[in-house]
Amino acid sequence: MLKRVRTLEDAQRKVWTNIARKEVVKVYKYHSQGYLSRQTQSKRIAVLASIQARKPYTKSAKAVKDVQAKGKRLMREMLVFWKKNEKEERDVRRREQKEAMDRARVEEEKREAARQARKLEFLISQTELYSHFVGNKLKTAELEGGDAALVNAPAGADLADSEEGTLQDLDFDDEDHTNIHRHARYNAQAAIALAKRKALDFDTQAALERKTNEALKLAKRQAHIRADEDCRLSKLSLVDSDELNFQNPTSLTGELTVKQPNMLMATLKEYQLKGLNWLATLYEQGINGILADEMGLGKTVQSISLLAYLAEKHDIWGPFLVVSPASTLHNWQQEITRFVPKLKALPYWGNVKDRATLRKFWNKKEISYDEDAPFHVLITSYQLVTQDQQYFQRVKWQYMILDEAQNIKNSSSARWKTLLGFQCRNRLLLTGTPIQNSMQELWALLHFIMPSLFDSHDEFNEWFSKDIENAAENKGSRLNEHQLRRLHMILKPFMLRRVKRHVQNELSDKIEIDIYVDLSARQRALYKALLANVSVADLLEKAANIGDADSARSLMNLVMQFRKVCNHPELFERADVVAPFSFSDFGKSGALNREGDFVLLPYSTRNPIEFAVPKLLYESSSLFGEPIQDPEVEGRGDTRRTAQLMNIWATDWIHRSYYDNEESTFSFLRLLDISPSETHTLHTSNLLRRQMLVSEMRAKQSELAPYIWDADFAAHKAPHSFRLPSRIIVRDIEGGEGLPELQSISAEAWMLSCLSRRDLKLFTPPVVAPPISLYCADRTFVDHQAQLLESPEDSLALFGLPQSAWNSEEACLEYHQKLPGVQPSGLIGNSPPDQLPLSTMQVPEAKRLIYDSAKLARLDSLLHELKAGDHRVLVYFQMTRMMDLMEEYLIYRQYKYLRLDGSSKLEDRRDMVMEWQTRPDIFVFLLSTRAGGLGINLTAADTVVFYDHDWNPSNDAQAMDRAHRLGQTRQVTVYRLITKGTIDERIVQLARVKKDVQDIVVGNKNFTDVTKPSEIVQLLLNEDQLASLDGANASVKGKGKSVPSSTQANGNAVRDLWNDEGDEFFGQPASAQPGPGSNADGADDDSAPPAPISTGRGRGRRRKGEAAATRGHKPGPGRGRGRRKAQMVDVDGE
Repeated sequence: MLKRVRTLEDAQRKVWTNIARKEVVKVYKYHSQGYLSRQTQSKRIAVLASIQARKPYTKSAKAVKDVQAKGKRLMREMLVFWKKNEKEERDVRRREQKEAMDRARVEEEKREAARQARKLEFLISQTELYSHFVGNKLKTAELEGGDAALVNAPAGADLADSEEGTLQDLDFDDEDHTNIHRHARYNAQAAIALAKRKALDFDTQAALERKTNEALKLAKRQAHIRADEDCRLSKLSLVDSDELNFQNPTSLTGELTVKQPNMLMATLKEYQLKGLNWLATLYEQGINGILADEMGLGKTVQSISLLAYLAEKHDIWGPFLVVSPASTLHNWQQEITRFVPKLKALPYWGNVKDRATLRKFWNKKEISYDEDAPFHVLITSYQLVTQDQQYFQRVKWQYMILDEAQNIKNSSSARWKTLLGFQCRNRLLLTGTPIQNSMQELWALLHFIMPSLFDSHDEFNEWFSKDIENAAENKGSRLNEHQLRRLHMILKPFMLRRVKRHVQNELSDKIEIDIYVDLSARQRALYKALLANVSVADLLEKAANIGDADSARSLMNLVMQFRKVCNHPELFERADVVAPFSFSDFGKSGALNREGDFVLLPYSTRNPIEFAVPKLLYESSSLFGEPIQDPEVEGRGDTRRTAQLMNIWATDWIHRSYYDNEESTFSFLRLLDISPSETHTLHTSNLLRRQMLVSEMRAKQSELAPYIWDADFAAHKAPHSFRLPSRIIVRDIEGGEGLPELQSISAEAWMLSCLSRRDLKLFTPPVVAPPISLYCADRTFVDHQAQLLESPEDSLALFGLPQSAWNSEEACLEYHQKLPGVQPSGLIGNSPPDQLPLSTMQVPEAKRLIYDSAKLARLDSLLHELKAGDHRVLVYFQMTRMMDLMEEYLIYRQYKYLRLDGSSKLEDRRDMVMEWQTRPDIFVFLLSTRAGGLGINLTAADTVVFYDHDWNPSNDAQAMDRAHRLGQTRQVTVYRLITKGTIDERIVQLARVKKDVQDIVVGNKNFTDVTKPSEIVQLLLNEDQLASLDGANASVKGKGKSVPSSTQANGNAVRDLWNDEGDEFFGQPASAQPGPGSNADGADDDSAPPAPISTGRGRGRRRKGEAAATRGHKPGPGRGRGRRKAQMVDVDGE
């Protein structure tokens, strides 16, 4: 029982213990969680209660805040509204004020434009009236073949003459033009009177000086005393003023009819006689003029006939001044001496000392210009007249003639200003192209002959230049026909121009043919490489800044690179000779004038390494030669004795083996019929001698073959017991008639295959050297080396007879006797090319020079056709380096030629022209367009080829007229080589646009026959890029940006730069002084050259504008030989 109680208690204790340990903890945890939950809930309820309690109070504060915000917003909106209202009112007031100011400005501009128009009308009317009055006396329209009745008289020509006091003040605000025309008429008459008065004053002063000098000379001859000042005055008092009228042509009345002077040793044609009448009338009126007949119509002879007329009819013997380019100086001297022998021509050129001596002729005091004067006509060049201007300004020239007057087209050049300052009664300009590039050049010539009338280039530009040049450049632009007629009316009295087709029927025809060629593979690769490095954005930027000299220079540099590629890739990258380094010493000859015509240096190339062979070693061994047979070999060394004993080719050994032993090794000699001595000789002979013996045997066999193989011959029936079968069975097969032998087919196929070409063997050793030289102080060694190297028989067998002896029967017979079986050309001459040793020097083929250029390849075929047709050709170039390549081509083709460029001396030019005219065997004349295209007569040629083209179309026209002129009896054909789709074609288009400007002004073309526009940048862009360029220009114009006057001046300079650009310019620098008997090529220039252009290899810092021009090509070493200095402005030649 007690046990049960204890068990129960224990169980109870465990239960309570379990409760205390586990259940109490859980109950506490639940109680804590419940407490925290109730606390959280109470806090939430308290917060909500507090919020609910604060709601009434918070709602009233928000309402107050909203009211304040609404009030502030309303205030801001009211401020914005009134500010906007005030701004709109101000804008309206400003707009109204601006519109009022614009209206006032427009009205003022209209009034000023009307005033300027009336002023311009006054100036034009004044010029037109002057031209009208002069033209009525000169009758220029009739001389040019036009109808004078069709020429409308200008406004004011029918008004009555007015005196200065009766004229009203000139008011340009008055809309009535009557007073303006009266003033214009009065001023025109005053200008004519002034010109006459100046001519009269000049004639009177010249007559006084002449009479004074004649009187002084007479007094000296009679009294032989020196005339003092009193005598001078007394002599002057004896001069009758009426006697001066012989030199006063203005006293002549009535219509002037000039006949051909008797002292002129030629017969003038009808149109030339009319030109002489026009020139004489100009002189009578004291007016200067421009004789602008087309090239080849005899402007020179008309000018010379005028001088003869003045000397014969008016007793005016000078002094006359003739200024011409350097290339025509000799021509002027020859023409004056030929046509008018009584006129003494003084050629003024040469070095400084020569010119100082020549000046003594016209620096003499008291010189009287009569028939016995020291000289009558002074002939000099443009450069020399500028250099020695201080001496020319001291003389009062009766007449100054400027040949090729386009040389003074730049009115800002020192040459133009210098010639304008000379004292001369009359000036005559001779030019076949009065307008070359722009109307500014025409104004320069007009201002030169009439400074008082054409005194402002801005006015002339406002009158005509803008509209005419725009009409020529833009096809859609219409030119005012009335304006063009007014220009013709102004020009006609001062300029006489006749063309060949109107006045010279007997002159042969001229045909111009354009030959278009495609780029070669090499040219196309270079052209694409250049295009890939041209940035269109840079070009457009430079086009917008064309007035910048750096941008223009960069563009011109880039254009010249493209031109070089089109002409010939060798100009851009020359193919060089590839050769290894030669480790050798070359022999040197003595003076050639002592050596004679033939200088032989055999085996002169030696290795710098030389090995000295000891004499004892040479004598005691057989290492340096064949084994010898010497019975007394004792005492010469064991080596040499051993070589003698071991020699199986010794004669005694062959003889003993031949006869003592039936199975001897040399038993075959019986079959060959060769003796032991002959066998020894064959063994010791060299390979060349053995080859000649074989050739001799084959020659004998070929001689006996017809008999051996003849079936009727007895020897043919004999059995060939010892005949060995041929390894090539086809040798015994007879070939059919007309068919090649089978054994020769493979050899010929190999020779004709491209794989057998020598240039395909591309390996070139880096270093070559001759064998190391051996030397031994032994006579036998020296003789052996000489026999080995210089054996006459060996040289004769290898190289044969000289080519000049091949046709000699005696020489060939003697050669065959010495060397039977060997042809006269020798073994080397008869050997196939692939068997000869290759040259270690790789020289570019001459044919590659031709076919690498599409133009030269086409010219090659053209010259072949012209040579077969017995034609003679003038080829014109722009680049001297291209002329160098052309010379290489002509030498390769063996064409006889002459070359004339800017570096040719003056006397050489004269001799070359004379040689071309008198020697029909000369086929080609290479000329530069600038140096060889002026004033020379080359009528012996009937074909002209322009390899490349000048920027200035007049230069090309003058060049082709060197052949198409008076004296030409055959038809002249002009070929132009043009590379299709390149800058070359666009240059031709640009030149033809410039030609249109000239044709429009001088009346050769209607004002509607014009072509597309062309500009500098357009040469480098395609159609899409040109469209973007036009859009950019339009946007710039739309923004109202104006170009400053300085920029416009730079643009004009750039235009001249562009027109007269040429690569290397065929000449010398303008700073070079002329040498004796020659003249610097700058004599044909227009102005001094500026800084040269970089050609992509310049040193120093690259300019910003030149990045595109120098990028994309980096020439390697040895490339680009003969770099040129490209000058830019008005330089004659290349």
